[in-house]
Amino acid sequence: MGYAPLYLPLRASMRIRGVLAVQSTHQAQETTDDLTSLLEALSSLSAVALERLHYVEVAQLTEVKMLTERLRSSILSALSHDLRTPLTAMVGLADSLALIKPPLNPVALEITQALQEQATRLSNMVSNLLDMARLNAGKVVLRREWQPLEEVVGASIKLLGTTLDRHKIKVDLPRDLPLLNFDAVLIERVLCNLLENASKYAPPNTDITLTARVHGQEVLISISDQGKGFQAENRENLFNMFVRGESETEHSGTGLGLAICKAIIESHHGRIVADNQRSGGACVYFTLPLGSPPTIEQETL
Repeated sequence: MGYAPLYLPLRASMRIRGVLAVQSTHQAQETTDDLTSLLEALSSLSAVALERLHYVEVAQLTEVKMLTERLRSSILSALSHDLRTPLTAMVGLADSLALIKPPLNPVALEITQALQEQATRLSNMVSNLLDMARLNAGKVVLRREWQPLEEVVGASIKLLGTTLDRHKIKVDLPRDLPLLNFDAVLIERVLCNLLENASKYAPPNTDITLTARVHGQEVLISISDQGKGFQAENRENLFNMFVRGESETEHSGTGLGLAICKAIIESHHGRIVADNQRSGGACVYFTLPLGSPPTIEQETL
């Protein structure tokens, strides 16, 4: 075929979509101005048509992804609502069995406690599914208030109860830490998920440390343990849904805890990172913006 005597770029609004090669079947003749203008108009129309086809395909793919995510969120939400009621009843019944008079014999009491633990664990998994479905659907409205961080830290530790019994929890919060503007319920959920993960994967009788420091225009909160740390090849995907730190482990879970934490922190305009300590062990830290807390006037006696 050889080379065409004339090449025109298919220049669209965003980028060049290709090149139009013009080859005449007649003997080569000089291209007139009228013919050149006609070919340029043809190349321009072709470029616009190609760009429209491209964006139609992009729009279709985007719509499919949106529908897929919406369907998945709807299914998760429906399953969570349908499972939460019987699970709550199971936990309540297990608590009642442990308190009945006369007391159960040791074997029955041990079975009751195991039932309570498993029902509570399953209830937490369902709660994670429901939270993730709501966060993905964009239905969560932040109820922000200016409040001290230490209150939500204490509430989170108390809420976990016996989950942290095998570890010593060290809390290091500066006395002059300013008030922060956040949703207490959601940040409590973040702290509970991170503390529970640390207690799962750290060896028994080791320390779990929670610290907070002012760093520039944000507060840096970290939770570290003395376990094996995160696998290097999996660290970047830890905050994706259904991804776990260890694919094969004796600890149950759905891989939604860190994904929920990321969604909550990003909704507060913060960031969350998983890393390993130089001394060994995992560390997850997240940030919350400082903002401009209100001034509290001292009461005059």
